[in-house]
Amino acid sequence: MSPHAQLATEVASAVLAGTSRLRIDPGDPRRVQMHNALGEQVSVALEPVRAEIKPPTARHYFAGVETPAELFGAYREASRALPFEMDLPEARRRVHPYATEFLRGLFDEARTGLEDRDAARIARWVQDFDIYVAVKAVESLLNSKADLALLQIAEARGWCVHFDHLAIRCGSEETGDAERVAGLLTGEHGYVGSQVPGEKLYRFADGWSAYLLYKMLDNGQVLRLFIDQSDAGHPTQIIQHWNHVYGYTAHHLAIRATRPPLSNVGQLGARVAVTLEELCDALAEHGIGVMEATGHYTEGLLLQVFTRPERTPCIPPAITEGLGRLGAGLETKIRNGKLLELVARREMPPELAERFFQLYGLPYTPENPLHSAPIYPYFLPEQAAHVIRTSLCT
Repeated sequence: MSPHAQLATEVASAVLAGTSRLRIDPGDPRRVQMHNALGEQVSVALEPVRAEIKPPTARHYFAGVETPAELFGAYREASRALPFEMDLPEARRRVHPYATEFLRGLFDEARTGLEDRDAARIARWVQDFDIYVAVKAVESLLNSKADLALLQIAEARGWCVHFDHLAIRCGSEETGDAERVAGLLTGEHGYVGSQVPGEKLYRFADGWSAYLLYKMLDNGQVLRLFIDQSDAGHPTQIIQHWNHVYGYTAHHLAIRATRPPLSNVGQLGARVAVTLEELCDALAEHGIGVMEATGHYTEGLLLQVFTRPERTPCIPPAITEGLGRLGAGLETKIRNGKLLELVARREMPPELAERFFQLYGLPYTPENPLHSAPIYPYFLPEQAAHVIRTSLCT
C-alpha cells in the first residue's frame, strides 16, 4: 500500500470517531460512505493527490504590489509569462469579441473604484499561488464584491483565507474545449489529474462534464481546478454560452477560511476550519446574500454555499437575442456571470496533518497560514451540479 493510501485509511478511521452517519466503505478502506440529501449511498475517497511540489510562481509578479496600477501591471506580466486559453487559436474560435470587452470593463471600473489597500490585499493573497490561479483570481476579485469583502473580513477577524478551487467554463465537448484546456494546464502549467478512479472526470445528467486538476505548491497550498464544458448535443446547456460571452474567466472562485491552531507553544496543533455559518453571517453583515447550502450530509467534510450571482447588464443585444431563440430562458440566465463559493472543509487531526505534508517532503508548521490539511481533498458531484443549478436562478 502506498504512503498516500495508508494515510487515507488512517484518516478514514479517524473520521468515524464520534459519528454515526459515516462508515468505512467495505470495498475500500480509503473511502467513507454516507447517505446524501436524496437518501442515496455515496462513497468518497480520502486519498491525497500524488503530485510533485511546485513553486508559487505568482510571487515574482505580485510581491510588493501596493497600488491598483501596480496590481494591473503585475497581472499583465503574469498573464503573458505562460500560455493561457486565449493564446490557443482553437480555444478562441467560439468566444465572442465581447469577452474581451467584458474583461477590459472589469479593469476600467477598478481603476476608478479600487482602493490602494484593496489592491495590496489582493496582491498579498494571490502571490502565494501559481501564475494561472493568480491571474484568474485577480479577474474574479475585480468581478465580485463578495470575494473582496471576504478578504477584508478575514483580515479584520484574524482568519486565513484559503484558495479552494476555481471553476473555468469552457465550450462544448463537441469541439473538445475542456480537453484542450486540461491539456494546456497539464502541459504548460504543471497540473495533474487525480490517481483516484472517478476523480478525473465527472459527467452530469443535465448535459455537462468537468475535468479535475490539482497542483501542490512547496508552500503547502493545494490548488484545485474544475474545468467544465457542455456535452455534445445539448444546445441549451449554459456552460458553452457562458464561455461564448465571458471567455475563460472563472465561473466561480471557491474560498474557505481557517483559524490558527489552539495549542501551546511547542506542541503540535492543527488549523481549525471557520464554519460555513460563520462565513455566511460575516458576509450578511456586509449586505451580501447567499443561496441554499449543500453538503450537510457529509458531517462537515465538505460544506458549500454560493453567493448571489454578479449580474452583467450590458451584454450585446445580438447575443441575448440569439440565446432567446434557443429558449430555456438563456437570454436572462446568461447575465449571471460570476459567483463566490464559500467552502468549509474539516481539517485533519494534527498528527495526520503532519503525515499529509510529509507525503510531499514538507515540514508541517501549524502556524503557517497556508498549512491547511482538509480531510476530504476532492469535489462531490452532487454539489458540483448544485453550482450550476444555483447559477441559473434569476
